[in-house]
Amino acid sequence: MVLLSVSVTGKTQELTLNSVQVDRYHFSSIDKDAQIWSAMYIASNNKIYIGLCTHADAATVYEFDIAKREMRQLANLTELLNERGKGIWTNGKIHVKMQELDGYVYFGSFCEDNGPPAIDARSYRGPYWFKVNMNTGEVTALSKINSFWGLIGQEMDKERRILYGLTEHGHLVRYFIDEDETEDLGRVDDWDICRTLLIDEAGNVYGSYAPGRIWKYDPEKERIFDLQSVRLPVTLDSRSMANPMLDRRAQWRYIEWDKKDKVAYGITGGANVLFKYDVNKGTEGEITALTRLCAPMYRDGDPFDVPSATLAMTINQIERKIYYMPVISGDFDYGAVKLDIGNTQLLQDAQRKPPLSYLVAYDLNAGEVEEIGTMITKGDGSYAYGMGAADTDSEGRIWFVGAFEEKDPAYVVRTMRGRFPYSLGLGCYDPSESLSFNK
Repeated sequence: MVLLSVSVTGKTQELTLNSVQVDRYHFSSIDKDAQIWSAMYIASNNKIYIGLCTHADAATVYEFDIAKREMRQLANLTELLNERGKGIWTNGKIHVKMQELDGYVYFGSFCEDNGPPAIDARSYRGPYWFKVNMNTGEVTALSKINSFWGLIGQEMDKERRILYGLTEHGHLVRYFIDEDETEDLGRVDDWDICRTLLIDEAGNVYGSYAPGRIWKYDPEKERIFDLQSVRLPVTLDSRSMANPMLDRRAQWRYIEWDKKDKVAYGITGGANVLFKYDVNKGTEGEITALTRLCAPMYRDGDPFDVPSATLAMTINQIERKIYYMPVISGDFDYGAVKLDIGNTQLLQDAQRKPPLSYLVAYDLNAGEVEEIGTMITKGDGSYAYGMGAADTDSEGRIWFVGAFEEKDPAYVVRTMRGRFPYSLGLGCYDPSESLSFNK
């Protein structure tokens, strides 16, 4: 059990939460990778491909063999692109979900602010498309996406052999795999760009933008539409004139296509509302709010007290459950983002605590929430500090990547809030084991 003292809606309450044991695998004690956003994929060869990043340094690609339980680094993008050691802005992030086609795993890169801060941003040579050979592990740089603006969202149309990317300046691009060419389809957003794209079985591409709106790209008509009648279940009230809700809290944070029900399930950025999007119902589809899927102490309280949603959500098709990993204290990105500015006590409490991760599930058949608990590693009892990606393997195990409490100085990357040392790791939860325990 974990005993927590948490301030919610201005009141301090003592909560006792179950804990659940998870496996944890380290990446590298040499490369100090510090962040993960979306970039993991379990491929058909039973290997996991992961893209890690570090502000002001490099993006790195890893491969984990599930059967052998072996981790290996495949590439450092700054070395692959001959950017390292030149004092320029670099390809320091992989910020997209990956996809697989014909024995390759594809992804696009991102810079944002990676490189010496005193160096002119125009030194950046631009983001690229990449592919990983699933047989050899070789990572190959393909053509440029554009001159500067990298990707924060990606999907694939396997039938048309096209990759879609959402750039950091709000443009939708498409990459023709066989031609190795990219086309800019125009702007779809101009505020805080959503982090995940959705593609349905007809090849239509969807994205979210504030406040609670959805756009759609129709490949048959080759047009982008701002949908008029569907709205996400987000809180639209501004917190203040200086901090309006035109941000990622009023979008979907993560969304995933369910091949069985032929609908999408997503989580909103702010109050962590789980919703279903039936894209085939009516002319624009239908949104159904299902439940608030945050940690239990926030579920019935003020939506502005809920820490921002993470990107660690996955649909387990074997169990027909959605698994999700919100944080308990702190905010997403390992506690780097402050909570609601109006709740001083909540903010102060959060700064004193590590951003512990909580594992929760939603049973799609029963329509019920399953409380699993705070995640603690087997063996050394380290806490999970914030997850940025999740996926389900062919046997129904839940794999995830993010920050873990680090007790071995050789692996420490940074300290959160100056107090909590951490490293990035690959975690695994096996629902068939159900190892809840007391600590």
